[in-house]
Amino acid sequence: WKAVGSHSFIMYNQVALMQRRLALLAFGIAAFWHCSLNPGRAAWVGRLSLRTRCASPVQLQAVKPLTSERTPVYLKCVEHYDPNNPKNEDFQEGPPPTGFRILSEAIRPYHQHPEWMIWPTPGFARDQKICSMYTLATGMFQDINKCIRDDNEDGLRRLAPFIWELRQLLRFETAKVCTPDGRRCKPFIGKALRGLELPENEVKEWADLYSTGKEFTWPAFTACQTDEGGLWPFDGNLNFEIECNIDPKTLKVPEVFAPLGIGRFIGDSKEVLLPPHTKFRVKGEKPVERVTEHEVTRDVYTKVLEVIELPVPL
Repeated sequence: WKAVGSHSFIMYNQVALMQRRLALLAFGIAAFWHCSLNPGRAAWVGRLSLRTRCASPVQLQAVKPLTSERTPVYLKCVEHYDPNNPKNEDFQEGPPPTGFRILSEAIRPYHQHPEWMIWPTPGFARDQKICSMYTLATGMFQDINKCIRDDNEDGLRRLAPFIWELRQLLRFETAKVCTPDGRRCKPFIGKALRGLELPENEVKEWADLYSTGKEFTWPAFTACQTDEGGLWPFDGNLNFEIECNIDPKTLKVPEVFAPLGIGRFIGDSKEVLLPPHTKFRVKGEKPVERVTEHEVTRDVYTKVLEVIELPVPL
């Protein structure tokens, strides 16, 4: 981990790529173990979706009215949390839960190998490790998003250190973007694709929530694909074309959380990660398609969104 070009780091990255390509198959096993063979550990977060970070009603939750609200629990456990705060206390289960886990405690249920406890100093190598950890099929990314969406304070206090690291991955100083003093990556600008897989008898009702002109945020991290990469494995029967056209360099704020293309850190990945509470506006929609797959015919809805505001540190 001390040198990006080292043999051990290259071998690690090759393994990460192989695991990523097998994620859909591997997570079926991982989720079974996580929920069935060890139910006590997962009790605080609930059962996981076997479709992982792909199209799923629990990923971009539209069952409730669309809002832009940050809850008090989110502000306390995510927005205002800093792992370097000397006032942080050790995590204690509730009710009510108090304190926070440290980073090694937060990731150990998902990454038991000692190698995962070795952390590079802040920079490219650390960013690459964060990307590799959240994309692996361990259930951690799903648990993070579920805890944010469910406003689960117990879970957020357990996972706060890694959520902080993941937000740091998406954090940019606007004056240093694409400069020699800046990070070795730049925010994503372009079109991203994302989908939801919803019950056939509910999809129209959910799609109607995204009416033209509606402004809202998704509270959790949003994993998408680039237009070049196509929708799979994020396709569903309610799909989104997301126009990410805000250039952080033009914003009159010192820092911002911005979309990031993961391919900068992980080989041939076409994934784009959007920060929590990115604000969208519904620009319009495409005609409903009647699609037949595996002898099943269904309606597929597509909404066109534009990013209108990026979250900033509070």
